Parts: sequence; structure tokens; C-alpha cells
Amino acid sequence: MDVLTPLTLATDPDGPRAAAPARYVDRWRLRDLPDPATVDALYGGSAPTITVTQTSTPTSGYVLYRPPGVTLTGTDVAGAFTMLGAGDFAIGTGTPDSTYVLPTSRYPHTRGTLTSSQSTWALEFATDAATMQVRVNYQTASAYRLYLDGRKLADAMTPLGGSTAGNTHMMTVAFGSAIPRIVRLDVSTMPFGGVYLPSTGGLWSTVAQGGRLMAFGDSLTDGSNQNAGGGAGTWFYRAGRLLGSGDLWEQARGGTGYITPGSYATLPDRVAADVIAYKPDRLIIWAGYNDNQGSQSAIGAAAAGMYAQIKASLPACEVFVIGCWCPTATAATSIVNTDATLRVAAAGAGFPFVSPVTGSVYGADGTLMGSQGPWITSGNAAGYVGADGVHPTEAGHVYLSRRITTAIRQTMPA
Repeated sequence: MDVLTPLTLATDPDGPRAAAPARYVDRWRLRDLPDPATVDALYGGSAPTITVTQTSTPTSGYVLYRPPGVTLTGTDVAGAFTMLGAGDFAIGTGTPDSTYVLPTSRYPHTRGTLTSSQSTWALEFATDAATMQVRVNYQTASAYRLYLDGRKLADAMTPLGGSTAGNTHMMTVAFGSAIPRIVRLDVSTMPFGGVYLPSTGGLWSTVAQGGRLMAFGDSLTDGSNQNAGGGAGTWFYRAGRLLGSGDLWEQARGGTGYITPGSYATLPDRVAADVIAYKPDRLIIWAGYNDNQGSQSAIGAAAAGMYAQIKASLPACEVFVIGCWCPTATAATSIVNTDATLRVAAAGAGFPFVSPVTGSVYGADGTLMGSQGPWITSGNAAGYVGADGVHPTEAGHVYLSRRITTAIRQTMPA
């Protein structure tokens, strides 16, 4: 029997989780994972009717459930929303920004006018109302994925489809019946102002399952113009569902790496503020492609140092490392070398590792556990790699979510 490892939550910086009592997190086990045929299935009930209108006026008699931090006025009430995938939610200044929240839990941890450093997150709540109106501020990149009772209505992120960017819009969802249901919204670039419900309906909080799963890396996780919905449309949210986690933190930044800052900062320079501060239960690190033209000794030292910092600061966190991405059937020498460098660093830290170049999976002690072949081949590259020759397409992210999930499962105990 595994020894349960205590995880102290008292110093967490993001509200509800910080107030939670100390708990115990057991090892990730195969027998605890959900049935993939069920958890990744589309919603099988009658689809709700969804309309989006540029207006700040709700249906007459509806009550506004505000997110935490927004000042209540009139008949407004505080909404018991379960905020997931991000923390440190903040309001803006002035009208209408002071009535909208956005998270600031990713580098550089800032909140601008109707923008923030973290565009991808989720919220969940339960309601027995027949209709809800979600108050958002439309941005040109606004997108969402709606779930009912744990089942997604669509796999890909859906563009919000508003009229004028920067203006309040109502996303009206008519369910067709007034029964209790759990509602989840994965959102991207969508300031949130609350939910209007008829006075006969109620709203209450939910509890996310599967612990906090975080991904740390570059645009392969943070998204590109080759996929819809930014980071919420990449492999990560899909893999998170397959691995049974509801609290999915996408802490990646495009263009970054172990030694490459891009427009932000290197992974080692932001690991303390972006990862360690928010205490994930599980962490997937995927980077290296933006580094592959650099010094292998520098990449190895940066990776080893960061892994040691994570291990010392988050001893209860299960960490899984993915090697260097290869978007072509024949890997360049620099990509092969970077992949090998990261494999050695992961083994030194005692972290399981998978190579996208070969498909080989290594256990925490560096032992080869199996290989299922390269992720990108001459046969699938055209469908899975976008027109830019680097980033995965929508289909590519679906595929990668399966490959990554399979690799992680291979390292898990029964």
C-alpha cells in the first residue's frame, strides 16, 4: 500500500484553495483514471439553444450572480463559482472593466484593460435554472467550450461570435428544462462578469475532481494560429480530461524555453512564480524546441537546475517531462541532441520522460519502459502539423493528447 503524502495548502495564494484544509494526495494510478470512452464523449442529451447578443440588459427579473471581487449593486448576489485553471482573479478599472474579472496567475502577472497575462481558464457551477445568461466582454479572440454534467457539447473551442469588441455581450443558454445540472465553461480571452438567472433558479458551487494538473512550456501548449481557442484548444485540456483532472492550469508561454526567453522569460526564470507558487498536484513540462539551436550544456544545466528546484519545493508533486518536439518525419541533429539532453536531466531528477522523436517512454529511474514510435511521421505530418511547419493543427492536438496520455499511463502504477 502506498504511503499517502501530506500536502499543505495553507499558503496557497489563490483564494478558495488557500482556505482548504490540509489533504492527502495519493499517487496517480491507472485504476483511478476515468473511462476515456465516457469522459471524452460529447454530450448526449438535447443540445441547448445558444445565442450571443451585444447588450448589457438581461431578461427582465433575472438576478446577476457576480464573480468574486466585483462590487455588488441592487439585487446582485455573490456567485458561488468554482474558478479553475487560474488564480489571482482581479477586476480592472473604470467602466466597464471594473465589473469583469480576469486571472493574473501567469507571467508577467498583470491585468490590463479587458486583458490579462492569462487568457485561458475555466469556471464551473451547478444550477437548476432552465435558462442562463453569461455576461462577458467580447474580444475578437473570445472562445469557449461548454460542458453539461461533465460532457462537452463540442470538442473544439467555439468562437464567441460577438458584434463589437470591447462591449458587453450576453451569451444566453436555453437548456429546455429546469433541472439540476453542472455547467462548465472553458474560456479563452473572455472577461467574465457573472451569470444572470431567473429568480426561480439557483446557483451553487461544485468541487473539481482529479487534483490540480498543470502544464508548463511553450506554444505547443499555449496554442498558436494553427488551432482554435489558444491554450484551451491544444492537447492539454484534452489530455487533462482523459487523465481525470478538472483543474487544468495552462502555464505555458509561446516562444519560451529552458534557455530562450522569447517575449517573456525562460522557464527557470518563471518557474517559482508560475508553477511553484500555485502548488500543482501533477505537472507536465514540455519545452525545448525553441532551445534546440543553442548550447546543449546550457540546456542541460538549465533543465537540471529547474527540475531540482521543483523537486525541492514541491516534493508531493508528480512531474512528467516531454522531450523536444519534432514537427518533421526526419529529426534534425539539434532536435535529437536536445531531446537526449532533456532525457538525461529528467533521469537525474527522477522524473519520467517521453521522447516525441522516438516515442520511447522512460521511468523515473531512467529505465526504458517501452516505445511506440515517433509522434510525427511522413504519413501523418500533413494532417497533424500546420501550414507554418511547426505547430500542430486542431487534429494534431487531438492526436498529441492521445500520445501524451498513453505515455503517462505507461509510467503509472496499476
